[in-house]
Amino acid sequence: MFFRRVFGERNFSDFYHGLLGGGGGDAPRPGIIDTPMRIGFSLKTPADAKDAAAWVKGKADCITLNENWKGDYFTAVAREGHAVGLHVISHSYQALNSASWGVDGIEHMTGVGMAAIRSPEGRKAMAAMTIEAGHKNSLLYQYMDQSYFDEMIQYLIAHKVFLNPTLDFEWKGIIDRTPQFEREDQRLLFNPDLQYVPMDERLVTLGQYHWADKRSISDREQFTRGYKKVQDFLRKFVAAGGKLYSGTDSAAANTPGLALHHEMQIYVDAGIPPMAALMSSTKWAAEIIGLDNKLGTVEPNKIANVVILRGNPLEDIANTKSVETVVRNGRSRTSAITATSSFPSTSSGQSASTFITSLPSCRMWNPASACRGKRCNCGSRGLTLRPTPWLCFGEARSKRNG
Repeated sequence: MFFRRVFGERNFSDFYHGLLGGGGGDAPRPGIIDTPMRIGFSLKTPADAKDAAAWVKGKADCITLNENWKGDYFTAVAREGHAVGLHVISHSYQALNSASWGVDGIEHMTGVGMAAIRSPEGRKAMAAMTIEAGHKNSLLYQYMDQSYFDEMIQYLIAHKVFLNPTLDFEWKGIIDRTPQFEREDQRLLFNPDLQYVPMDERLVTLGQYHWADKRSISDREQFTRGYKKVQDFLRKFVAAGGKLYSGTDSAAANTPGLALHHEMQIYVDAGIPPMAALMSSTKWAAEIIGLDNKLGTVEPNKIANVVILRGNPLEDIANTKSVETVVRNGRSRTSAITATSSFPSTSSGQSASTFITSLPSCRMWNPASACRGKRCNCGSRGLTLRPTPWLCFGEARSKRNG
């Protein structure tokens, strides 16, 4: 079980968020989506949920679970989490079940899609798929039965469930805005003042725009049919009073910060009102983690984090990127990005080798010894190690795999 905290040490997305409209490295996040700290508590039985909730109270702002838990665990964690004032969000393999277990926020559309598939044909096709919550399951949604949408929406709203669709993550490679979004990512990622961002990170992010390039015309048509059904569900969900919170899976596949703006654009393209898109990244995002008494709206006694825009986002949601001034904790921040702008990556210059907030620490190395000049497969464990960092041994340089 993991617990998410949105306050704590700054991470790389802080810097990106300010960059979008020219904000500097001290710019605040326009949404509250990041997860700079994770802590955990092991549950062996549902009865452990009470102790877990008591342990995490005061250490985290909400509880996150993965999709592989059984219903009795979800129910126990949600009950005890609510008792100490913490909301619960989770991946889902069936959104209506998640709602009945007390989950407050559902990550991605996988659980919604699976719950909406009712026909024998659709269920047979679904059974033949390898479905992973939090991954692209784009062939799934074509089988959603739209005649059940109203019933599902009423159930989710009655249980006060928020949805985090992550549309940019799943669909940005096959929509009309793909070329526009890719150009905006390129413009940002290849900014001369951001060359400390590792090249492999930039290429992985940009590669997400091309994941469907080699798929057949038939597959792409199926993706598009499913996407239109997802749009229809979300449009009806919001129109009926449902609430979204914008997430982007930034670290996995998207450009932090900019992807949030793309997500809101995709909502509006689906027919969701611009004000609802804005609230998904502000007011409703604060509500889902129980921090709406501090964040999400401009009111007396709330944290004075404000972005002043040059254009009205209610007229064009793309104006969220036209940042004129950033105010953080009541203080106006510079909008200039320079080589000396602060960012949390530890590096010896502008070309940081990894997004880390502290130096990596190697706890284990296998094998313990090797012959110089001979090829050797090695493994390491430690803290803040990236999946593919470079490890230096004196004059030699070795790339770690796995």
